[in-house]
Amino acid sequence: MARFWAKFIDEKCIPTVVKAAWTIQNEEREKAIQEATEALQFIENELKRYNHKFFGGDTIGLVDIAASFIAYWLPLLEEAADLTLLTVDKFPNLHKWSQEFTNHPVVKDNLPPRNGLLGFYKARYAALK
Repeated sequence: MARFWAKFIDEKCIPTVVKAAWTIQNEEREKAIQEATEALQFIENELKRYNHKFFGGDTIGLVDIAASFIAYWLPLLEEAADLTLLTVDKFPNLHKWSQEFTNHPVVKDNLPPRNGLLGFYKARYAALK
């Protein structure tokens, strides 16, 4: 199951989120946001189904690592591209998981600096306009 969800995240979630973030035209962007929301909903439902701290239980596993994009990179893209996908109201379990994951000492100590990445993404998004 872990390999299935890791592949789902890599092949379905990440591409739709990236498309939603980098699409400029309103009609296309709305469609991309809808696709990304649907993909994230599958992940939300999986977390809700098991009601664990992480996807595999109480420790970080393969799916958590695959989903690290959602926890750390997605909020950066949302801020840079003026996009809202991962809200507490829509995705309470995924939001809670992302906080747990990014605040885990092993993860937190190894993430790249947020400000530099945010500046990079803002400049890249501004260049698209």
